[in-house]
Amino acid sequence: MKVVDSFRIVWRNLWRMKLRTALTSVGVMIGTAAIVAMIALSLGLKENAVKSLENFGNLTEMDVEPMYYIPEEDRVIPDDERKKLNFEAVQELKKIPGIAAVMPVKRLQEQAKLKVGRREGYVELIGVDVNESAAYRKNDVEKGTYLSGSPQEVVIAYDVPREMRDVEKEKREARRSNVDARKNGPSAMPPPDMGGGAPTALNLVDKAATIVLSREYRVDDEPKYEKKEMRVRVVGQLQKSDNQRYATAVYVPISVVKELNDWVNRGRGDEMAEGSTRRTREEAKQDHFEFDQLTVKVESREKVESVVKALKEKGYEVWSPARELETINKFFFVIQLVLGGIAAISLLVATIGIVNTMIMSILERTKEIGIMKVIGATVLNIRWLFLMESGFIGLIGGLTGLGLAWGAVEVVNYFGSAGGLMDNLNMGYGRGAEGEAAAKLAVIPGWLALFAIGFSFVIGLLAGIFPAIRASRLSALQAIRSE
Repeated sequence: MKVVDSFRIVWRNLWRMKLRTALTSVGVMIGTAAIVAMIALSLGLKENAVKSLENFGNLTEMDVEPMYYIPEEDRVIPDDERKKLNFEAVQELKKIPGIAAVMPVKRLQEQAKLKVGRREGYVELIGVDVNESAAYRKNDVEKGTYLSGSPQEVVIAYDVPREMRDVEKEKREARRSNVDARKNGPSAMPPPDMGGGAPTALNLVDKAATIVLSREYRVDDEPKYEKKEMRVRVVGQLQKSDNQRYATAVYVPISVVKELNDWVNRGRGDEMAEGSTRRTREEAKQDHFEFDQLTVKVESREKVESVVKALKEKGYEVWSPARELETINKFFFVIQLVLGGIAAISLLVATIGIVNTMIMSILERTKEIGIMKVIGATVLNIRWLFLMESGFIGLIGGLTGLGLAWGAVEVVNYFGSAGGLMDNLNMGYGRGAEGEAAAKLAVIPGWLALFAIGFSFVIGLLAGIFPAIRASRLSALQAIRSE
């Protein structure tokens, strides 16, 4: 029997008992729709939980520090066994599969001020290894270029221009308001400006700037203060980031931060730093100092968990919202099992319905089966026909169930968005950034749709195994004689 002929026979038999086929496939349809809708809801909630987590920082970026305590062993790691954040650690991290780049970080131990023209603002000065960070930040530059290694070049974060204020202008306006208040009385005083208003974001790229530092030192137990100014040029600006930790960061070569830290520490009486500012450039290159932290960038969000696990195995601690990904994934995996298990009960009932339908079909078509055997149909041919019939019943139910689930998901998403459910849950944060798709309460990915169709077809095949075997074992002579 040709395959095409067998499919034609299967379709004719299903169409001949179309009402029974439709009623039997309804059970599969309900079961498939329930499973898809439940899993889609759990996937949507998980996706929104991850997006909510991303608002606290990029999940593919994480800060790495030495591990000080091992919870599994309840043991504090001694200093001699603890990992050191040096250049050897950078090379070790770069060998971990999934890590795209490693950026060593050395922070200035004093708050700095950036001045451009009449505007100024407090910033966080961060020293980076230019060669390593170039690979890390190459796609994050919005304007200008990245650091080339010159000590007079800086790259600013996206929010730095928005933090710059014209301090002298604000002081003049404050004095003018006070004079007007004394002349016209308190009632004429305008409402106080708590922040001086939102300053205009200037374009600082390719402009000269000054970094201002101050330090305290003592002469005869009397505090003295000294300022240090460093002329620089802003060569680039990074893109906007959700990580507010680096909102006011100014990136400079790491050698600059080392020298400035030495200057600050010497002012504080740090004997270990005494004389270190007079090191030559060659000595600075050979100096194996430790970084404050190492920031790594993972190739994709799917590899975050494996990278975090590898870092912990090597003795590092990870500080990132990505640490919660494992907990979130485990929680929603359990939710998917529970919801899918509940919905699978209806599929079990549908499977029994398919078995019943196919057995009834055998009883009605006993004579037809006998004739097929007499004219040369083999046992495999008979089993194939009945397996295909039950499989197609499951497939029809799977396709209609997938459509029903898709409709239910769209309704849930519509009412979830229109009713403000996402905002109340504080998970999706509305539409988010410009151009970003609105958050959905439930999603049906492509793999789930294909799984639903394939699973329903397999359920139909499994349900048809017993009827197919029973049909193939009928005696041809007894089948022909039956009425």
